[in-house]
Amino acid sequence: MESPLGVAIPASNSTVSVSIIDTTSWAYKIPCRDLFYPRFAGLDTFDICSYAFLITHNNRHVLFDLGIKKDWEELVPDTVARLKRSGTSVVVEKELVDILRDGGTDLNDIDAVVHIHWDHTGNLASFPPSTDLVVGPGIVDRFMPGWPTVADSHFRESDVLGRKITGLENQRFTIDIGGLRGYDYFGDGSFYLLNAPGHSLGHINALARTSADPDTYIFLAADSVHLAGEVRPTHSLPLPDEIDVPNIVPRPCPAEHLLQIHPRASRMLQFLGLDRCFPEDLDAAEKTIESIEKFDADERVLVVWAHDVTMYKTLEYYPAIANGWKAKGWKGTGRWAFLSDLQKIANEQKVKSQHEEL
Repeated sequence: MESPLGVAIPASNSTVSVSIIDTTSWAYKIPCRDLFYPRFAGLDTFDICSYAFLITHNNRHVLFDLGIKKDWEELVPDTVARLKRSGTSVVVEKELVDILRDGGTDLNDIDAVVHIHWDHTGNLASFPPSTDLVVGPGIVDRFMPGWPTVADSHFRESDVLGRKITGLENQRFTIDIGGLRGYDYFGDGSFYLLNAPGHSLGHINALARTSADPDTYIFLAADSVHLAGEVRPTHSLPLPDEIDVPNIVPRPCPAEHLLQIHPRASRMLQFLGLDRCFPEDLDAAEKTIESIEKFDADERVLVVWAHDVTMYKTLEYYPAIANGWKAKGWKGTGRWAFLSDLQKIANEQKVKSQHEEL
């Protein structure tokens, strides 16, 4: 249920501090011919960055996502083989623990890390045993204790050996927030973990309250979204009459121009939809995206997913604090930036098609 102000979120005066970490992790040329439907002509591969998020609550520190480990070829064999087969190139400049140390964070102060997927778990083994691992529904039963005991696990046994592991099963998510089920992590309404099924088993998002009275939030969408065209535009957030973002032609660009490259030619439907072969559960993934779209249309909420390249030049990174995002206008700056990329792809595809006809 939505309030007159947007998504209905339980009231609280408690907040957390959020720092967005540029993990220096990039994956280039990820094939996407079978990821989206209807297919966007010319969108054959895409590149991703990887963010991690340091959440601070009084003297407690939690990491949501860890990016990719520097020595990525030491990931579990199945993941490494899959990446090499796909032609994806992975580049990681620094380990996350080194970025944290350089920014003044003592690793012994990190209470827990949250999320589990090859491009989110970083180098878990580099954290002290005092750092817990918190995972979503089904992960413990399905993937613990890790590879090689579980051949298709996303992580090695050595990553989690001697570490407390907390599996949050479905019954722990008891609070309805914007159509998703939430778990009040600190118990005071400042930070919620959200059950976000669909992309993969145990997939979770998070909602951080970054200010109170007035309320602002950062929604951490993890892998629920990969490209902005999956969540924009919508009925709640239609394509405006003009788009004024860097590199778009003309600038500002009338909506009518952009509708010519829209697969569904609609100001109220997303440019990209999920293909059935991409998420583990398409129906659940689409329902999760529908909920995220409500948050995305709420002016109090900045939605950032783990690989949001279009926001890369807008965000400020650790050790900077992201709580002032609204005053800095990050949401407005990044919201439609993806359209210049799609326009470029469409124009290149048009030229290619013309040459093929000659």
